[in-house]
Amino acid sequence: MTKIIDLSHVIEPGKAGRKFTLEMVGAETVNPNVIRLENQWYIMHNISMVSHIGTHIEAPYHILKDQADLAAIPLETLMGPAIILDLRGRAPKSAIGIDDVRSAAERAGGIRPGDIVFGNLGWGPFYGTERYAGNPYFPPETIAWLADHGMKLMGVDAGGVEVPGSEQHVSHYALFSRGIPLIENLTNLNRLSKSRVQVCAFPVAVHGLEAFPVRVVAVEED
Repeated sequence: MTKIIDLSHVIEPGKAGRKFTLEMVGAETVNPNVIRLENQWYIMHNISMVSHIGTHIEAPYHILKDQADLAAIPLETLMGPAIILDLRGRAPKSAIGIDDVRSAAERAGGIRPGDIVFGNLGWGPFYGTERYAGNPYFPPETIAWLADHGMKLMGVDAGGVEVPGSEQHVSHYALFSRGIPLIENLTNLNRLSKSRVQVCAFPVAVHGLEAFPVRVVAVEED
């Protein structure tokens, strides 16, 4: 039996925490030749938003202007086998070290070349609360270890991986300098019953854009 799990938060306009507004317009404002049937509902929307909102993916272009934007991320990077690292139980704002991810990876069967790596910090239930900002983080050396063992895409059920207070974005640089995109604000990782699943995470392909909300789907096979 196939089990499909949505790992993305729903974006609620007006409640998203960052700029996200919808302006409903009649379709005739875009296409003046529209002919409506009687009482026909035919609308479009203008959207005003920040690109880093909800469950979103960040491309290396976020901090490295010569690296891949959303349109340039290879499709192969955005889908494939994923390993779920159980990193729950750590103190807020504590560092997740190499030994931590090594042990979690061993329990999950090992990281393989070309794996998507999702860190289950147990932080998803705190989304939208003050506590959410206190997630454990991944120092650059831990990210380097994951990359050296085959990680092609990283995701966490938290607002990021960055060293607290780092204005140089050293953890982001450790990812993006290796061409590895990052997905922030995953959810429902606790609903996964297996440590290895298939994942798809496709954002819209926009040249010159560094981030965008993404629908992340995990597929479990019995």
